[in-house]
Amino acid sequence: MIWLLVKRFVKVIPEMAAHRKIVAFMLWALAGATLPCTAQSRPNQAGEIRGLVPVGYVKRGTASDIPAQRNDLLFWQDTVRTELGGRVRIGLLDGSILNVGSQSSLTITKHDPATQQTQVELTYGRIRAKAVRIVQPGGSFKVRTPVAVTGVVGTGFDIVTTSVMTVVLCLDHTVRVRNAENRVVGEVLLHAGEFTQVRRGRPPTPPKPASPEQLHESEVATSIPAVPVDWSRAEISWPPPNCGQEFTLMVRAWSRRTQDGNEIETPVDPELVTGKLFLGNMTVAVAGGRAALANAPGNRPSEGTFVPEGRQAPVPTKIWPPMKTAEGQGWRGSRAAFVGTDFYVLGPIGVSGQVAFTFADQPATVLWVGSCGTGLLAPVMPGGAYPVALYVGGRAVAQGEMNLVQISYDLPKPPTLLRGQSTQFGIELRGLAGLDQFVQGRPIEITTVTNNTPAILGEFRSQTPGASISGAAITYRVGARNINASGTARLDATGRGLEKGEFDLGVENKLDQALDQPSHPLTPVQPRL
Repeated sequence: MIWLLVKRFVKVIPEMAAHRKIVAFMLWALAGATLPCTAQSRPNQAGEIRGLVPVGYVKRGTASDIPAQRNDLLFWQDTVRTELGGRVRIGLLDGSILNVGSQSSLTITKHDPATQQTQVELTYGRIRAKAVRIVQPGGSFKVRTPVAVTGVVGTGFDIVTTSVMTVVLCLDHTVRVRNAENRVVGEVLLHAGEFTQVRRGRPPTPPKPASPEQLHESEVATSIPAVPVDWSRAEISWPPPNCGQEFTLMVRAWSRRTQDGNEIETPVDPELVTGKLFLGNMTVAVAGGRAALANAPGNRPSEGTFVPEGRQAPVPTKIWPPMKTAEGQGWRGSRAAFVGTDFYVLGPIGVSGQVAFTFADQPATVLWVGSCGTGLLAPVMPGGAYPVALYVGGRAVAQGEMNLVQISYDLPKPPTLLRGQSTQFGIELRGLAGLDQFVQGRPIEITTVTNNTPAILGEFRSQTPGASISGAAITYRVGARNINASGTARLDATGRGLEKGEFDLGVENKLDQALDQPSHPLTPVQPRL
């Protein structure tokens, strides 16, 4: 048996190495089928449909209503309408979430994540929303109904409206509510757990505490029922200390299922990852796999648990520590990363705006987003040099080039030996082309193979240039002399059986820090006029 340790020193069976970080958690900002657009000019994207319970429709311009589908892109002036029993979850480009209830009609009048100016109109029905905090000067998030106008700074709220009355419930932080008619004087400030009523031609009623029944109904009336999941585990990655106390963590989860008599793990759809995340003394709401922290502790919590919605038992949650970072200015990222492992892109992202990072249009998995940048998981794709691009709020802001290094193994199967039997194995690294120019003569990559069963496997040797042997370990210092014209390096070793049995090897792969650390500049992309 052979074990792989890459960067985090996490043991992974090599056959599963390509799936260590399952890419089912890909960002959706650039994916999904688009609905027809009747306008001749390019429309302004506002977000997308993240989930739904039929029946729901999307109306765009003068075109007929089209049945809503998950991953459908939404644009300014689009109207989302639900029928009896239907519900739709909308993800806006700035990371805000709008849950549209049954028999409702919502129009996205405007959504500009760069200026943080959002206007939506609820003609009838109900929405429950989680808006990102407004930090841009002149930014605003307003919800207009036939009766009221609700102003949001960054909070959770619930609105129910008819043509003659609107009820606004603040779920966390604060919201301001006034009558939609400017001639009606009066405005109220709601705090978490308070509600107000607004009738046509009258100012809002004084804030009152919401009953437990009201709070429960707010969630039940707009939630998309979860599919039964046999939860296995969850993971989050913690940002570096210099990223401040306000950031969003992506909660990744796995479930158990039995296949051919064997228990296996499969990734849970991010939209089903909803509940509460417990980090030490903190409790953070999780919706659609996202946990927004407003006042995070300076240090990474030592432990965490995730409790899915509708379940009492907690799910064990691993908290990955932050990577090392280097000081710098502007957009910058790692120059290379192993396939399926994490890396950082740093720069002035801010705290609003949905983030995506692509390798030749193949998205990486977002792990966290903060004011200092974003943590990402490299996609599973062939090793090589790829054009990369960073998107914030649906707009390209930086671009460059990055290598993905793919590791594969040539091993005897099963890994067993007889006494006196010879064996050989190999490790192949793809995607190393051009990286020698960044390391100033140091090895591009160092691989260490450790013989964990010296009583069974002996005469551990290698003829690969740059290899050295110390005790039961072989260290390969991979440089330009090891890499062929296609950017591939082959590392070989041999051994002989001392006793009959199964041998075990440990493998650690590390890129040079000049490649691994986020210090390589990315070119800013000028916005299109």
